[in-house]
Amino acid sequence: MADAFLLQILQSDRHGRRGDAAVSTLDEYLDRSGGEGWNRIRDNARVRPYLVDDDTLEALQRRMAEAPASFFALLLDVAAKDAERREALVGRYLALLPRFTAPALDTAGYNLHEYCALLDASWLAAVAEHGASSPEGAWGICESAAMYRPALILSEHLAWMERHRTAAPKSHGVALLSLAGHRPDEASVLIASVLRVVAEHPAASLEAIAAVAADQGALQVPELVAAVRAHLPAAPEAGWKFFAGAAHARPELFDDAMLDALGALAVTEPGTLLTILRRLIDVHPQRARALFDRYVALVLRFPKPGIHSVKYSFQHDAIALVRPDVVQALCAGFAADAYGAYDFLHRCAKERPELIGVSEVDAALRNIPHATNFAFGFFKTLLGLRPEFTRECTLALFECLALEPVNRSFVRAEEMESLIAISEAAHIRSGLEQALREPPRVGSRRARALMAIMFRQKLRARRQVLLEALRYAATVVLWRKIPPHRRGADGEESEKFSPIWDFLMFIIDSSGDDAVSTASAESYLEGAFQLHYLCATGAEHEEFLRKFDIGHPPDHPFPPSVGFLSADAELSGLHSLVAELRRRFDAPTKPGPLEAFAARAAAADGEASVIAARIAASDPGKRRGLEERLASLRRQLACWSDPAYRLALADPGDGAAAALSSDARALLKREKKDLAKTLRDSLRAEATAIAVAAVERSRMVLYRNRVRDVLGRDVDIERVEAKILPAFLWFQAIGNLPENTRWLRRLIEDRIAGREHAWLRDEPAALAWATRVREARPGITLERWRAPFSKQVQYRAKDSQAEKRRRIKADLAQTRALLERAGAEGLAAEDYEELAAAFAALAAGIPAREETPDEDAAGARRPRQPPDPELMQEVQMNLERVRLAEQTPDSDYEGSLTLSVESDPFEILFMGEYGFASCLSLRGINAWSAVSNAIDVDKTVAWAREAGGNVVGRRLLALTPEGILAFRTYTNRHGLALDRVFDDFVSTYASHCGTVVAHRGHPRALLSDRWYDDGAL
Repeated sequence: MADAFLLQILQSDRHGRRGDAAVSTLDEYLDRSGGEGWNRIRDNARVRPYLVDDDTLEALQRRMAEAPASFFALLLDVAAKDAERREALVGRYLALLPRFTAPALDTAGYNLHEYCALLDASWLAAVAEHGASSPEGAWGICESAAMYRPALILSEHLAWMERHRTAAPKSHGVALLSLAGHRPDEASVLIASVLRVVAEHPAASLEAIAAVAADQGALQVPELVAAVRAHLPAAPEAGWKFFAGAAHARPELFDDAMLDALGALAVTEPGTLLTILRRLIDVHPQRARALFDRYVALVLRFPKPGIHSVKYSFQHDAIALVRPDVVQALCAGFAADAYGAYDFLHRCAKERPELIGVSEVDAALRNIPHATNFAFGFFKTLLGLRPEFTRECTLALFECLALEPVNRSFVRAEEMESLIAISEAAHIRSGLEQALREPPRVGSRRARALMAIMFRQKLRARRQVLLEALRYAATVVLWRKIPPHRRGADGEESEKFSPIWDFLMFIIDSSGDDAVSTASAESYLEGAFQLHYLCATGAEHEEFLRKFDIGHPPDHPFPPSVGFLSADAELSGLHSLVAELRRRFDAPTKPGPLEAFAARAAAADGEASVIAARIAASDPGKRRGLEERLASLRRQLACWSDPAYRLALADPGDGAAAALSSDARALLKREKKDLAKTLRDSLRAEATAIAVAAVERSRMVLYRNRVRDVLGRDVDIERVEAKILPAFLWFQAIGNLPENTRWLRRLIEDRIAGREHAWLRDEPAALAWATRVREARPGITLERWRAPFSKQVQYRAKDSQAEKRRRIKADLAQTRALLERAGAEGLAAEDYEELAAAFAALAAGIPAREETPDEDAAGARRPRQPPDPELMQEVQMNLERVRLAEQTPDSDYEGSLTLSVESDPFEILFMGEYGFASCLSLRGINAWSAVSNAIDVDKTVAWAREAGGNVVGRRLLALTPEGILAFRTYTNRHGLALDRVFDDFVSTYASHCGTVVAHRGHPRALLSDRWYDDGAL
């Protein structure tokens, strides 16, 4: 059957064909495939051993000298699968063994562990006769027999093992200990034999003991335990493995003396000793106190494995066992494994809050840089659970945000979202928002500045812009090349950087030491954010952003006369950066500390001349002070003119200063210190000024270009009201809507010229609308529509929860309708989870059910259309609004609110820009409809404002012949429920205008191209 076997090989083997000719015999196959061919023969023989008949074996045996180990392994493979031929195959094996002794024994020693059923006395006889040719193979056979066929081991075999123990001490130990497990009556003798070898070969013997006795309590006799303990440093991994097993099988062995001895050896494997102690705590509750003392001491000695042990040893219900000193020990070594420490403290905060006190919070604060993302999760949880730590936790969250590395820019964005949600919830429950507006006085400069940027701004509209700008800064990531001389040990040629975020942090770091001022940072941040919308292309914006790369500026050395400054690497880098920024942004070089330092001698000489002239005419009371000042100046002038002094200034080290007098050295030290500090402050301020000026200059240039593009002429940008400049950003959103573009341009021209917008009511479409309204409502006063009107109301918190549920229900109902329009099917309920899953399926292109593609009239297959992207974005916005509403606590706000009707079309234009999660924001898919609302006179916005003027809610209104239609209420995520107060206000406003509140009707686009209707109430 050699041909059949060859056919089987060829069907599964890519080596069966070489060149143009196919092989026809096993010999030819092996000639072409070599050693790989023998491997493929074995693979096939394992699957179909019946094909390996005597003829095949004879053919292969003739060539076995090429690969004797493979041939012997083949015999074992087939013998293990074919019981009828087993004896004959083993006989063939043993008959051939003397010719190829070493490979035969090696193969048997390796494979008989798997094929132990083949073991019989003949194998041990072969070991006794030929073992010297391959001690490793011979011991492998002995090990297999001791493990799986112990009855085969006779006294003469034991004698052979004893004689050859030094050749393979590990195998000797494995064989004898395995046999001891099967022969308890002989165990003491067998173990004693192993113990004799331990002293001679401790490392190998301990490996054998760990391999066999680690999980066998019957073998863990005191003598063996003592031997392992005594020789543990020789093979610590094996020794500790043995003790870990013994702790489970024989915990009674671990008395105080044993633990003292292991404690002295703990440096070799402290983690295992901690595991042992943790096991003993469970099985010996009466010793728990003393065992915990040992455990805590070990965590203090070895913090990294200690924290790892604490984290994983006290899972689930076991956390109830944790003592305060365990947590204190973890905090003492926090930095060794900050991720593990934060993870454990996180669980403690939720399940054992009494373990988290001031010292634990302080330790967590100190270690934020070691694990910013885990720290954020811990402090976020603690903030919600422990109001007494509100200030510490809030500041810590900002520390995490400020320190998040560039490769986790997406985490920065997520953290900011959490901070915003936390601040809103805090505004409701604890008044934290007011506290956050106060200048923070603790924490790093970065954390305090970020807190100030996000929360000290009282105007919500301005704050919303800054939050959006921060989101953008956090997520803009570019790649840059690393100069060869600055590459690290890893040799990386490029790296990520965040141009806006990095420079923002630089500005913050460069602020004064006495207080954190965020004015420059906010100007830079907002300007860079607006440039994102003003630049004509993304490439244009990226080119500008790369100018803010502060990572690896080209070297700009200091003048030789102040060479000592080059010894300060940070100052040298700052000097190079500022010089590079001047070049990048074409900023002028202004006189600074270096110029003043170079001119100090001339200035001092001039001052000395003035003082000398004044001394003679001065009264005695002032003369002494002038003389002292003159003497000081002359001493300084003498030093500055000394070549040795100038050499010392140019020297980056201190060697040249040794030649100076003590007075000159004191002056040199003072001058170096003062110049370095003054120059550092000056360079930081200059870098910030260059960046802010460059952003503002570029922003105004781009606005000027936008004004020219929109109006068709140049306009003095300084004369344009700053408030309306952002209106130019909307042209990008309405580029394909000619009427929206035309009338928005008209609004801007009116405002620049100082004209009223009378055309809003005088255009034919607006006049026709007015006629329809008057015909349906003869008593209406149209002049009051979209004219100033306000009302103050008292907000009551008790109705907010019911209103919130109604609003969520309405959002879910609309979301379901939108999903069905987008193609979702089988929606059983208006449930958030079900609707979110349907949205995800649509977004991923998963059909709602199996269906055949549509066909057109000609029978051609019509591809399934993807869902409308505008519908999908509206669904996503609705789901996000519901999610936020569900997570936001119910408001407990009580107080007055002012509701008012907006008459300024530019304010209507910005109706989506107050953090409402609205599709009408500049970043929303329906931003064009905000323009429609501004230019169509039948539509306006009603605002709800707090006492300080902050917008907290809004509702779109539309006047139709049927009456005033009111649309969905939007609040900016702080828990207020305003449906009732808006309903009352709209009813009052309708009466004021001489109409009613309608619940049916369809507003039209008047001057606009089209209008987005999100469903009237």
